[in-house]
Amino acid sequence: MPPETRRSQVGSQANAVKRVSRKRAPPAVNRKDASSWSFLDTRNDDDHVLLSTEEQDRDDDGEHEDEDEDEGHIVLDGPAHVDAAVTPLRETADRVGQEVEQFAACLDKFLKVLPEREDKLVAATEVVGKFQQIAEVAALRLQDRHDKERMVQLRKEWAQRAEMPDQRGSLRLSATSVLEGRRANEVKELRQWQQEADLWALFKLTLELHCRPGPTATAAREREKEREKKLAELGQPHRYTTEAELYERCLIADDFARERALVKKWLEETADHQEADLSGVMEELELRSGAGKGLWSKGWLQTRERIKKEKRLRSWPSPSDSSVLPQIRTDSGEEMLVTTLDPDAPNRQQRALEKEDRFYEKAVWVACWEMLRRGKPWEEIKIWCEERNEGWRAAALFAMDNKTASSHGAWRKMCYLASESTCANEYEAAVYGLVSGNMKAVEKVCKSFDDYLYAYYSTTLTRHFESYLQREFPHRVPALGVRHASTDHSFGDVNNAREKFKSLVKRLREGATKEEAGKPLKLIQAFLLDNDAGGLVFNTGLAASDLDSMRGGDENTIERVRPPPAQLSPEAQIVLDPQALRIAAHIYIVTRALDAGAPTEETAGAEENVLVSYLQALRARGQRDYAPMYASQLQYARYVIVMASYLQDVSGSREQHDLLSLMQTNFRMDVVAILSEQVSYIVSHHFTVLAPPDRPLQVVEECEEDSLYPGRRIREDFMPDGWDEGDMLLARSLDWFRLLHGEWKVTFANLGLALRKALVAGHVGCAMMIARKFPFSNLSESKAGAVLGKPVNIMDRGAPQPAQGSEEAIRWEVLRRQARTYYELEQLVHAILALADWVAVERTYTTNPRPLAASAPPLELKGAKGALDEAMVPLLQPSFLREATDDAEAIDLRWLRRTYLPEIIIAYNTALFTAGPIISRDAYIESMDLSNAIADEGSGLADAFVQAGRMRELVGTFALASKMMLVMKEAGKKRKANKEGKELGMWEIGPQGQGALQGVVGGAADAEVP
Repeated sequence: MPPETRRSQVGSQANAVKRVSRKRAPPAVNRKDASSWSFLDTRNDDDHVLLSTEEQDRDDDGEHEDEDEDEGHIVLDGPAHVDAAVTPLRETADRVGQEVEQFAACLDKFLKVLPEREDKLVAATEVVGKFQQIAEVAALRLQDRHDKERMVQLRKEWAQRAEMPDQRGSLRLSATSVLEGRRANEVKELRQWQQEADLWALFKLTLELHCRPGPTATAAREREKEREKKLAELGQPHRYTTEAELYERCLIADDFARERALVKKWLEETADHQEADLSGVMEELELRSGAGKGLWSKGWLQTRERIKKEKRLRSWPSPSDSSVLPQIRTDSGEEMLVTTLDPDAPNRQQRALEKEDRFYEKAVWVACWEMLRRGKPWEEIKIWCEERNEGWRAAALFAMDNKTASSHGAWRKMCYLASESTCANEYEAAVYGLVSGNMKAVEKVCKSFDDYLYAYYSTTLTRHFESYLQREFPHRVPALGVRHASTDHSFGDVNNAREKFKSLVKRLREGATKEEAGKPLKLIQAFLLDNDAGGLVFNTGLAASDLDSMRGGDENTIERVRPPPAQLSPEAQIVLDPQALRIAAHIYIVTRALDAGAPTEETAGAEENVLVSYLQALRARGQRDYAPMYASQLQYARYVIVMASYLQDVSGSREQHDLLSLMQTNFRMDVVAILSEQVSYIVSHHFTVLAPPDRPLQVVEECEEDSLYPGRRIREDFMPDGWDEGDMLLARSLDWFRLLHGEWKVTFANLGLALRKALVAGHVGCAMMIARKFPFSNLSESKAGAVLGKPVNIMDRGAPQPAQGSEEAIRWEVLRRQARTYYELEQLVHAILALADWVAVERTYTTNPRPLAASAPPLELKGAKGALDEAMVPLLQPSFLREATDDAEAIDLRWLRRTYLPEIIIAYNTALFTAGPIISRDAYIESMDLSNAIADEGSGLADAFVQAGRMRELVGTFALASKMMLVMKEAGKKRKANKEGKELGMWEIGPQGQGALQGVVGGAADAEVP
């Protein structure tokens, strides 16, 4: 079934295209991501693919043909060329997105069917197998286009590590040209996908080996029965039982030996993904020898020809006379040349071969080592040796292929002694050491991290088996084998072996392989080989904590479980690598799903940091569809915090609705807690101030006293313009509550909190945006439908009310109490908006000249005055902003009353003062009524002015209003004919100079004054 996620449709945008001039482009510069997680550059140095000299020579002619035309650079001639250049980037992003979606789909299905499955381990291995398939398909898709480049790159890396000399007279590397840009990136991506597929195979193997579903005692009994059944099928061992059969019994009887054998096999199967394959190794050896395919057919040709030549020039002792050897030097003159061509001659005579033959000898042993490293059957190695006329090597190595031998102990002992003696080269010693369990000899040719691991598992398995033979079948161990180091029985001790493995990994991280061993995928591999998936998750979570501490800030999605260390741990590379982080996160989810117990308090914080870090990575890439599924695997308190932060990026009602449905319906998440946490987080991070501003809203300004203004007037530009990031985040977080069905109390509690904190922090513009975007009347009607069964504005006293004392009336009163704070804060904002509307109309009217015929003020001015009067009525009520739900809200409401109400009321009084001469002298009466309302002790308004220190300012405006009321009364008396137009009072009123008297004062006084 498809995953229950939402896919947003993103349309493409047309781009204007400009022709690019034909000039050499500067070298590309890799820029680091500026996201909070990009602390370190975790890119590997695998971006360049080098071609061999032969391939470079083939490419040179083609390059020179086009060099004069455009110097090898792409010229963009139009939209089609731009699309061609951008397509690779788009394809890469789409590929990565597709794989992330596929992982999420598989995991989603696994989590849904797991509760119904009795065989939970089988379900886990199935989903891990699907993860492996996703990685393999991604690798195959790229391999079809870039397998050649990958193989060339692997050949180059192998040649560098193997340190094979170049027999063509050059010490330079066989690769000289660099492949950059898109192909290099895709080759790197191809190799990473192959490594990931191998890791999933290893994790699956780890689950099968170590995960024990069900009660421990029951599982142990079942395993023991299965073991006994398999051993019974093999029959009782006897004196004629072959060593091959005893080896099979060892793997069945000893789980640790079986684990070593399976890991050894895994390392053999994955060798071609991390190293050049056999054909590539052979080709590189042939290329460096200068002989091509003829390398394998000539044997010790140069030494043989030199001996023949010397035999013709001098007397030669018989083969039986070894006391006197001819004194012949090699062509270089540095060493004495062997005088016979038997395989043991160089060691027996302590002499050397010619340089070309020494290369051949080493190349053959390199080929044998590489075949053993890749787990090729002994029969195949034998055939390879015989085809190249190296039958003696086949005879030396063929003993292991004898399935009917009762014991190979003596042969392994001889190989062990050979690896310890003087061999032709280190690869010959490594081959003998590999089959005899001599890890010291094998490590001399190990160049990569996996080589060392293979040496460890292969040699310890051999020693483990010999220890098993000595313990269970001592008569099979020859006497000379007793002195063999394999008598150490610690090879079967699991705890001791784990410590040795940890020591090996530590040594590899400090030695020549430290760069490779420190790569993210290799870190994961080491943990899985140690059967420590829990340690992988825990240490990666600690590293995430350290990185978050280094980043600073107070975001709490990543739990900081310890003080940051002086130096980051290696696991920090996993956190910083998106692919490795995804692997670690999915390993965590699968292992937690199989663990019936709850995580411990000591480890839960660090472990969940891994999953949270992956959610952060998805968030940074805009892949939000899968967040609810991953977050649902966190503990309750953690997923509430994480999703609250995650939802901040989501805008648009459709996207919000889809995610809300996922959280509620599919994953049963507490969306109310998440949305409330989101508002609280934004408020605490963007609207918390140490010291609130004294005057967050400056509506009035000082001016000269005249007939229009009492020494103060409303500023035209007091309204804030624009919003900052916090304002937008807060408004976006409140959008979610409109999508909730019902949830009256939670909705208005969060709206009230948001509006209150915005006003306290001085974000008046944000408060106005909230009031406009979330009008109480609309919200009340939409939410009341779920609570009361009908859409109604419960604050509208003019609407039909329930019967007094009824249960419905009680419910209405409860709802009013829960919504009161937001409703009253909205009224406060509406009063501010009304002042802004008034001053815009008033200033336009009073500053522009009017004709004498305009005897009455315009309706727009009267309408603004009426709206202002209506908006101010709630602010003057005794209970306004005085009924808090808790102590924190009470503190804020008291601060709002003493900070905003004085400013708004003084501004309102100046508006009444101005309305007196231009609308009606009744405005002065309203000013006197306003003073009475303030003086009322029950209103608490006088206390607010006193606390704000603005009582003197208020009284001054009232005094001037009283004075103007008297002036207006005098101006309103019946005028005498000989006095008409000559009173001084009318000049006190007129604001616009000559010609304003009749239009302003006359119109107001004559028309409306009794």
